[in-house]
Amino acid sequence: MKNLFEMKKLYNTYISLFLVVLFSCENTPFDELNNDPTALTEVDLNLMLPEVLSSSMFNEGGGGPRAIGIIMQQFIGLDAQQIDYTQYILGTDLLNNYWRGGLYAGVLRSCDVMIKQAQQEDAPFYEAVGKVVMANQYGISTSYFGSMPFTEALQGAEVFQPKYDTQEAVYMGVIQMLDEAITILSGEPIGYAGGDLIYDGNVKRWLKTAKALKARFLMHQTKRNSSNYSAALTELGGAYTSIEEQSDFQFETAQISNYSLAKFGIERPSTLGIDSRFAEMMKGDPRRPFYMFQDGDGVWQYFGSDANLPYSKSDAKIPMISFAEVKFMEAEALLETGADPAMALKEAIVASFDQCGADGGEAYADAVITEGIDKETIIVEAYKAYYGTAFHETWVNYRRTGFPVLEANPNGSNGFNPSGVVPKRFLYPDSEFQTNMENVTAAQKAQDGALLDVALWAFE
Repeated sequence: MKNLFEMKKLYNTYISLFLVVLFSCENTPFDELNNDPTALTEVDLNLMLPEVLSSSMFNEGGGGPRAIGIIMQQFIGLDAQQIDYTQYILGTDLLNNYWRGGLYAGVLRSCDVMIKQAQQEDAPFYEAVGKVVMANQYGISTSYFGSMPFTEALQGAEVFQPKYDTQEAVYMGVIQMLDEAITILSGEPIGYAGGDLIYDGNVKRWLKTAKALKARFLMHQTKRNSSNYSAALTELGGAYTSIEEQSDFQFETAQISNYSLAKFGIERPSTLGIDSRFAEMMKGDPRRPFYMFQDGDGVWQYFGSDANLPYSKSDAKIPMISFAEVKFMEAEALLETGADPAMALKEAIVASFDQCGADGGEAYADAVITEGIDKETIIVEAYKAYYGTAFHETWVNYRRTGFPVLEANPNGSNGFNPSGVVPKRFLYPDSEFQTNMENVTAAQKAQDGALLDVALWAFE
C-alpha cells in the first residue's frame, strides 16, 4: 500500500483541479452549478476522495475563518477590506465564494456524489467518510449562518431554489449523518481502494473522528440543552486518545496545493496582521513565537517565511478536528457535570503545545490548573489553542459562553450591525439573493432580519 507521501503526489492533480474550480466559480453560470450531481459517476471513488478531503480542509483557512479571526480579535485588518472587517463591515459579498464554490458547489456536492456512488458500488468506506466530511461542513456552516438549505439542497435541476431548514433541524441532520457514519465504521466497512490522504484507509481512526465531531456539534448546542454535556462525554469516550490519532491533513508548498491561510498571506501581503491584544494575551506563552512575529515597524504579523509559524506556512498540517479540541470539550463537559476537569485540561494544553512545536506545555498547564479551573479558564485556554486551526470553534465557544470577554470595536455600528456588538453571525451571501430570493428572504424574516447582531438559535 502506498504511503501517504506517495498518495499526496499521486492525487496532487485532483487537488489542483479543485482549486482551479474554486477560484473560477464566480464566473460559473447558475445553471451549471445546479447540474444534477448524481449524473457525475464516471470518476472512481479513490479519485473522488482526495478532492473531498482537500476541498474541505481548504475551507479551514478561507474567508470565513479569517473574518472570524478578526471578529475574535486574534487578527486585525491592516489594509484593504480587512480594515472594513475590523469595523464589522461584513457584507453579503464576504462569503459569496465560500457559499457557491467552497460549500454547495464544492465540498458538499462532491460528498453527495461520492456517497451515492459508494452506495451503488457497495463501497461503504467511502460512504462513511463522505458522511463524516459532509456533516462537519454542514455543522460549521450552520454555525455561520443559522438556517440554510439542507433537506432540499444538492438536488440539481430537480430543486433550483431549495428551502431553508432551521438551524435546529440542520444540527439534527448533522448528528444523524454522523450516527450513520459511526454505524458503518463500527462494522469494518469494505471497499477501500485508496485516496484517503488523512488515514490511508484506517477505519478505526475515522470512527474516532466521527465520534469527536459528533461531540463537537453536541457541544455547539449546550446553551439550548445542558444534557448535551453528558451526551458529548459519551462520544468523547470513543474519540482520540493521543495527538497521533487526530485527523491531520498535510498541505504542500506549491501554491496549487498550499494551505489557504498561507495562500492569502502570499497573495494579499500586509493586509492582515495579529491583533495587539492577542499578542499581549500571549506574552510569556511559549506558543507566541509559533503564532506570530513582530516586524521592524513593531506590527505583529501572522505570515512570514519563518518555519516557526506552523499554521500560516504553505505546507501546514491542519486537523479536521484535533486531540486538543477533544480534551478541551471533555474538560468543559466534566466541569459542567460535576466532575474534575483538571486532567483533561492539562492534556488539552499539552496537546496544543505539541501540535505547534512549542516546549513547556506541562509546566504551563500545571500553572493554569494551580490557579483554579472554571469555565472561563477552559474557554480562554481553548481560544489560545485553536488559533490557526479552528477559528470557527473559537467563535462558537464565545457565542455560547461569553468567553473570552471581548470589547466590541467602538466603530463597529453600521447598517449590517446596528447595535455595534461583536458580530453574532454572518450575512447570507449575494448569490442567494440573486438565485434563491424567496427562500433567503423568508429565512431572514424568520431570524429577526438575520443581521450581524442577531443571535443564532443555538446561541440565544
